[in-house]
Amino acid sequence: MISAREKSPLTGHVDVWYCFTDDHRLDNRLDQYEAMLSPAESLQYQQLMHGSNGRDYLISRALLRTVLADYSNVSPEKISFCVNAYGKPELSNSDRQETIQFNTAHTSGLTVCVVTRGNDIGVDVESRAESRSVLNMADDYFSTLELQALNGRADDQQLDYFYRYWTLKEAYIKARGEGLTIPLQDFSVVLDEQGAFSSFVGPEADRWDFSIVCKNINYTAAIAMGGKINSIAYSHSIPLGVQVQLSADKAFNHFPVSASGSRNRMNG
Repeated sequence: MISAREKSPLTGHVDVWYCFTDDHRLDNRLDQYEAMLSPAESLQYQQLMHGSNGRDYLISRALLRTVLADYSNVSPEKISFCVNAYGKPELSNSDRQETIQFNTAHTSGLTVCVVTRGNDIGVDVESRAESRSVLNMADDYFSTLELQALNGRADDQQLDYFYRYWTLKEAYIKARGEGLTIPLQDFSVVLDEQGAFSSFVGPEADRWDFSIVCKNINYTAAIAMGGKINSIAYSHSIPLGVQVQLSADKAFNHFPVSASGSRNRMNG
């Protein structure tokens, strides 16, 4: 068993933390999660709590705060954030704020947080729709190179590949931390025949690395980092509860269950 507090991510390593927000084990912890929110987060939660997005938002903030607490030597409720000129959050009260880089994303039913050291990082996750109507968005947001590659795929592959391109592009935008000042059509992500990241065509192309970290029937998630991705570790987390480390092929596929119910990490 290895507590995240006993280690710091190495340069080039990415920790991917995730939580399924409909997991019933979260139900009796929601009050604890609400108690750790900042005033601004509490206001946001109050505005969302009566709709379908309230639970997802609350658990996403709890995951982010508990994960960052493991790396920053600050309790979850005392984690403090600042933002850059475009709104990208950063740690503001950690003794490791200059080295710990993070990003978070959530969609219906799933929240994801990524942590690394030194390099800019971004993550995006999307709940996959069954309708092919989302493919119409590609004309507005994909580069010519990406459109040609997408249209060259078989019809039964196009929806899957759309989400791969989309999450990779969004992760890059978030990693850059410059918001929509970066036109999505001005850079290209290239996938190989198996659908894995192959190369990047855009500013500082040699600097950026990408990986699709989840691709199943329900979700697609991807990361972009301003440096070489040397290794990735996957952990399912119940904030303030159990943490289970999983292999890449088992991550995102089910709710891992710990026999003890206590916080721990188990090799998958």
